[in-house]
This record gives sequence, C-alpha cells and structure tokens, in this order.
Amino acid sequence: MDIVRVNLKKATIVNQKISKDSIYYLYGARGLTSHLVYDEVPPDCDPLGEDNKLIISNGLLTGSSFPCSGRASVGAKSPLTNGIKEANVGGRPSMMLALHGIRALVFEGISPRLKLLVIEDDNIRLEEAQEYARIGNYELSEKLYEVYGKKIGIFSIGPAGELTMKSASVAANDLEGYPSRHAARGGLGAVMGSKKLKAVVIIPTRKSKISIVDRNKFKAIVKPFAKELAESKEWFSIYGTPNLTQGMNIYGGLPTENFKRGSYEDVEKISGEKLHELIVSRNGKNRLPCSPTCVIKCSNQVMDSNGNFVTASMEYETIALNGSNLLINDLDALALINRYCDDIGVDTIEFGGTIGVAMDCNQLKWGDSTTVLKILNEEIRNGTEVGFLYGNGVKHIGITLHAKRVPHVKGQGLSAYDPRVFKAMGITYATSPMGADHTSGPAIVGRKAHLDKEYGEYNEDNNKLELSYELQICIAILDSMGCCYFIGVNFEMIELLTNALNAMYGLNLSADEVVIIGKEILKMELKFNEKAGIPRDQNMLPKFFREESSEPLNLRVSISKDELNNFWNRLG
Repeated sequence: MDIVRVNLKKATIVNQKISKDSIYYLYGARGLTSHLVYDEVPPDCDPLGEDNKLIISNGLLTGSSFPCSGRASVGAKSPLTNGIKEANVGGRPSMMLALHGIRALVFEGISPRLKLLVIEDDNIRLEEAQEYARIGNYELSEKLYEVYGKKIGIFSIGPAGELTMKSASVAANDLEGYPSRHAARGGLGAVMGSKKLKAVVIIPTRKSKISIVDRNKFKAIVKPFAKELAESKEWFSIYGTPNLTQGMNIYGGLPTENFKRGSYEDVEKISGEKLHELIVSRNGKNRLPCSPTCVIKCSNQVMDSNGNFVTASMEYETIALNGSNLLINDLDALALINRYCDDIGVDTIEFGGTIGVAMDCNQLKWGDSTTVLKILNEEIRNGTEVGFLYGNGVKHIGITLHAKRVPHVKGQGLSAYDPRVFKAMGITYATSPMGADHTSGPAIVGRKAHLDKEYGEYNEDNNKLELSYELQICIAILDSMGCCYFIGVNFEMIELLTNALNAMYGLNLSADEVVIIGKEILKMELKFNEKAGIPRDQNMLPKFFREESSEPLNLRVSISKDELNNFWNRLG
C-alpha cells in the first residue's frame, strides 16, 4: 500500500511505499491520520494556513470483505478545536482508494487555484476545477459523473468548505451516487477548502491491488460474523439510527431547547417509527448499506410528498440536534435541513447546536424551520456576514452573542446525548482529544467495553470513568481498521479484529498488542493537543451542565473536575 503525497502549491505528486518495516505499517484510517498529523504538522500552526495538512486514509481492513470495513478517516489540525482531529465517513471512495493500493492521501501546501485530484490507476493527476467553484455537492457530483463516469468515488466540499467556514464537512458519495455521507465533525471541509481542493475523484481500477495472505482463514472469520451481524441487527436495519429518538427521550437525555431539558413532548412526530412510516408511504428506501461491505444496512432515502428524492440518510444526530433541540417537529423540514447541509457541506450536529444557541439568545423563534432553512440556503451558501455567524460553529456564535449556555467542548458542539443523564458519554465529551464527540467513546445505554463486566446504571457515576476510558481505546482501534462501530465496541470484538488482521497480513499479533496500538494512537493525539496549547485541564463540560438540572430526571454533571483532569493518567 502507498501513501500518496500531493503538494498543491508545487503541483507535485509522490508515492511513498508502506513496507513491513515502516512505522506506519500497522496504522490505518484514524491511526494513520493522527500519526501523520503528530509527525508532520506543527502543533502551533494556523489550521487554515500553509503548514497544516489534510489527510484522507482508509483502514487496515478496508478493501477486504470484512463486514462494515469500508470507512475512511479525514484528519488534520481542526479549525474548530485548534487540536488534532479525525472524522470518519462511509460511502464509495474509501474502498476504491484501497483497491488502487492507496492507504492515504496527504495534501500539503495551498494551490493558487481551485483543483481536483483525479486517481486513475497509475495516472494520479491534478486538474483545474475553477468551473466547479462555489457549487453544491449535489450539482458537483452530477457534473463529475458526466466527465468521469457514473461509477466514480468522490470526496468533495461544498460552498461552506470553499469559504473556510469552521463547521464545513467533507462529503463522500454513497452507493446510490448521492453526496450524502460526510466526514462532518471538526471543520475539516474548511481545511480542504483552504488548500483550494474542491474534490478527489477516484475512477474504478482495472485490477484490485488488495492481497490477503491466508484467504481460507480470513473467510472462516468473516463469513459467520457477517451472517451474525445481519441477523442480530435486523431491527436496526429497518429503522436505522433514528430508532434511538424515542429511546433517548424515555431515558431523559434527548437534547431539547438547547439542552435545557431531555424530554420533548412532540418526540413521536420526529421518531424513527414516524420516519419509517413516511419513507414507506412515499416509496422511499431503507435498509441501504452506507459502504460496500456493510451488512447492517441502516441507511435510508427520504422522498417528499410528491415522491421526489430529498435526502439520504437521515440520522438520529441530525433529527435530535435540529429537531427536539430546536423544537422543530416536522420531518419534512428536517429532511430539507439535512439536504441543504449535505449540499452546502455543513456538519448537521454543529449546525443544530449553533441554531440552538441563537434561539436561546432570542435571535430566532423556537421551531422556526423556515428561517433556519433560509440561513442555510441563502446566508451560509452565499457567504454573507450572517452566513459566517452561523457557519463557524457553536463556540463562535456563543462568543458573538455573549450566550450563557453554549454546549461545546474544546470548540466542538455536543452531539445528541445530554451529559447530565448519560454519565459516561459526558466523560467522553470532556476527555476525548477530538472535542465533544460521541463516536470517540459511545457510551449509550447498555454498552459495555467488557461484556462480562458491570458498569452500573447509565445515569449514575459509578464505573463511568472506566467505561469511557475503555470505550475510547476500542474506538481508536475500530476507527483504525476502517470499521463502523455498530459491529460492536468491546474488547471481545478486538479479539476478532486481531484474528482478521493476522489472516489478511500474515501476522501473529495478540489482541493485547492491538490494544497497545490503540493506546499509542490516543497518546499521540493527546501529546499533539498539549503542544498545540490545549492542556488536559480543559477536559471540562460547560458549567451550565453542573449548575442547571436536567428535566425530567433532575440530574447534573457530577464527576469531579479533578477526576476529569486526571482521566488520561491511566494511559501511562
């Protein structure tokens, strides 16, 4: 496998082989993006400046038939957190990169003009992209299909990325061709835009460069696991992540009215069950895979009342942050918000959090979806002063409006789990090197890092420091494999992944050795942040979560500040 280094300023492209004796050999996706950022990006650099690097990497298992292993990581120094950042994404292009024999793309410098990178077997080249300037991801993908064919993979940015707005995402096209999958968190689309890179186009290779050392052993691991996953996730396949909406409401942790409370009276109108009913009645689609090897198939397509395509895929996070959090109870409005965010290239989580702060400060009326859509489609899309106010994230609007309640950690907005209620998730928000990111250690109800271990009730502090710590290690490993964490976030899964890794690469690793790699990834990320001026004593949640009780459970954040500050000492 290769690391392809693209110097956009000099317009040069160099291939770097990853040999067995390379320090990067056992690092993929997040592991590789974080390793390269740690090694090569000055921690004190301007995230939108010349010295930052944008890295797109697939996982160690990507390109194989291992279930749900077709994800890519996008990494850089984040303009939102000013620290290290990784955001991962499904869709077509990660698998296509792997089949080309490419483990990572590293973009350096700043181009004087807007460019495309085109990957066509051994012909990797930069092309002019000025004709695509400031167009949305949907229009861009259609134009690129006309030039390069319908089967291409695409990573791209919309207008928000080109304008270097700090909530900008990197889009990946899905298996149906829509730019619906996003490496959304941390403003990495702004880094891509700062480098004047509009898109990466991957033309299907004529011959796969993936090799598996012991195919029989690999197949014996993969086949029964894929069958088990498909059967055990049947309910999830039908309803997808929106099935969490009513559950989080019942548990009292659904963000509502800018995290004032955890219960929404109109939750049934935006529930996964209601969305499923709407999709079926309008001849939409569900049970869609988000990437080529996905067997869980929790994605969907939403149509309007006339049966026309609107968006794919509606997720719990988008529904919660833009629905209950803003008191918007209309799934059609939420589908349009999702569509516009995907097209313009904006993180739906950061956007919903930003609008929540604005509504809390009386800049908009609660539930006013019409104005929210105008902010997206007219202000952010066109780069107006108002657009930048709402396009630069939760922390930015909080500072501008002198807001008292600003739900962010390290500059990144909270996702859709109230930290007063989901205690271990709150610890993940506070301590993750990535900022308030639920995927860094997704401690939802019932999740265990060791299946035979008891961690206590979700809304109690007991054992939650340990649970978050263990889940963050597991996630670092899963991310580095290129795997969706819906396959299972636990150390028993690490054993299975280790066996698959050994069969694919002809190795003899133990699960303990793979866990050490996960810990090393976290150590690099934490060290980078410290060098970037983000000390560990910033492992804090906003103070209103300690001062204001949630409703209806009357809970507050109660883990001590000292425990959060000392959280990572156990890494050694």
